[in-house]
This record gives sequence, structure tokens and C-alpha cells, in this order.
Amino acid sequence: MLNKITKIGLLHPYLETRFLQIETGLYPKNHFWGIDHLLNCSVLDCELINTSKQSINPLVEKLFNKILFKNSSSLDTELKILRAERNFDFIYSVSGPLAFSKFYKRAKVIPWVFRTPDANNRPLIDSYNINCLKNYSGIFCLTPKAEEHYSQFSSSKFIPWCVDLDLFDGKPPKTASGKPFFLANGKTYRDYKTLVDGAKEVDAELRIIGPNQQKPDPLPPNVKWIDTSSDPPDQALDYPTLCEWYAQCKAVCIPLSGDADDTCGYTNMLEAMAMRKPVLMTRSGSLHINPETDGFGLQIKPRNSLDWAHAMNDLLKNNEKALEMGNRGHAIVEQDYRIERFNQDVLQFIKKIIHKS
Repeated sequence: MLNKITKIGLLHPYLETRFLQIETGLYPKNHFWGIDHLLNCSVLDCELINTSKQSINPLVEKLFNKILFKNSSSLDTELKILRAERNFDFIYSVSGPLAFSKFYKRAKVIPWVFRTPDANNRPLIDSYNINCLKNYSGIFCLTPKAEEHYSQFSSSKFIPWCVDLDLFDGKPPKTASGKPFFLANGKTYRDYKTLVDGAKEVDAELRIIGPNQQKPDPLPPNVKWIDTSSDPPDQALDYPTLCEWYAQCKAVCIPLSGDADDTCGYTNMLEAMAMRKPVLMTRSGSLHINPETDGFGLQIKPRNSLDWAHAMNDLLKNNEKALEMGNRGHAIVEQDYRIERFNQDVLQFIKKIIHKS
């Protein structure tokens, strides 16, 4: 039986300004990462750690983050948690491993990791060094590949991601779009140049929601670019509008850089599946789910514009195939990627770690 006095600090800096938007349905609630469930859990004593107030000069922090804290949340967050950790028995860190955790007097850390660390990009103060990894009480892993790697250092658990099925409800669009279009949305490790080159051979519009620094120049007439360089990105296009575009589009395109250890595109993929849309995705990454073999889309060869053109034209000509893929994707997320399942998986692993301690 769990000890009620076990105190758990919940670290999720990105969430702190999003609570109201999530609660009012304007932002996906899967981005709680189980925080809301843990706060309302009767068997654990949990508290959200507030890090929103800047405690050091932003320019100084930016410099330190670039040089020394590339793999950490930030220097400011690290310092705040170093001061706050004595108030907790455990810290559940959605924002990943914490470089200063080896100096903690009381709290033990249970972080999320998305991938194996990049051997060529290791800062001097590294939250992924062996001493830190061995010091974590448990490690949440977003992929089986990550679990295999991190299990040599600490108790590790692969937990698949989830999607907000209330916001991304899979319902038909409220209005017709006219000419068919494909949709691409995302900013991390995207290969938009190859996708745009492929779209030149397609008789349909391509709408890309991404930062201007990734924008190929010039764009062909059938490509529309929506800039999301601002922070937060959804200032450019809010989620209700995004959901409507998902509902209207022919398919969702996720062009990736080809990094074999990358998880980029995972959230985008699950949103598309929830909205009953085929997923066209670059063959890369380390996800355990595959659009082609699992029947909800097509995989594209890395840096191959002709493959993009072929896949998009194939779905334009085969409406029944597109509908079948979309329905297949929706069935998969309803069965395996619900928030309720994710929340229970997170809670059970934390309880397991507490029992072992």
C-alpha cells in the first residue's frame, strides 16, 4: 500500500501557461502528460512545481543554455528545481532529465526521454551522462528503442503517446473546402523542401503550417504557407481551425529529415489518425507504429520528391482507399492511444517506483 505522505513534485514548465486553454478545449489535453490525473489522484500527494517566474537574466540564460544546457529544460529551471527538491520525495519531470539531479539532497527523479542521446551533441553539463542516468529512480520512454537503451541505467518503461479524442473527434468538416488539399503541420526536423518539390506534380493544394526559416523559396502556386515562427505557434492558427483543416484535407503529410532515432511527427500522426485522415510520412524515426504496415497511410522514401508526388496522386485517384486508411487510423487510436490509458500507465509506473524505493 502506498504511503500517503510520499510527496511528488510535478515538473512541466511548458504547461504552466496552458491550463486554462486546455480546460476550455482550446489546446490538446494530452499535453498534460498525466499531470492532471496525478494532481487528482487520491493515492498520491502531488504538487505542480511553478517555474514560470524568470529568476536570472534571460540573455545570460540563453547563452548558458546554448553552451552548457542543450539537453536540459534550461538553466533557470535547473536552479529552481535544485532549490525546491528538498520539499519532495520524487520529481516527475515531463521536461526530461535534470542535469543537477546528482546534487539533490532528497528528491529522486523520474524523467521522460524521447530518444537515445546524440553522441555528437553532448554539452559539458549533460543530464544524459551515466552518473545522472544511474541516479534516476525510473525513466519513462516514448519508444521501445529508448527503453532498450535506458534500461541498462535505471528501471525504464516504454509508454506509447496519446491523443485528445475530444478535440480531434474525427467528425466531418463543418464546411466544404472546394478543391482538395493536403495538409502538413509541424516545425521540428521537417523536410519541407522535398515535400514542396513533390507537390509541383500534384493537381491539388498543399497547405503547410510551419516556421518561415524552413520555407522553400520560391513556392509553387499550389502551395500555401502559414507561418508559425511566433511563440506559441498556435497564435498563427488556433486548434479549432486546425481541426477543421484536418477534417477537410485529403491526407496529412509528415516530411521528416530521416533521423533514425527521432520521434518527430508522432503527435502530428496521432492527430491525423484521430481525424480519420491517411498519413503520408517519411520512412524514418524509431516509432513502434508504422503507417504502411498498420494500414493507415503510406511511407515515403527520405528526400524523394517523386515518392511524395506518387503518394499524393495515388490518394487523389483512390478515394475509397483514402477513406479506408482514415477509418483504420481512427480505430487504432480509439483502441490504443486514449488519454485514459496513458494516464493509468503513468500512474502505475510511478507507483511501482515508489514501492521499490
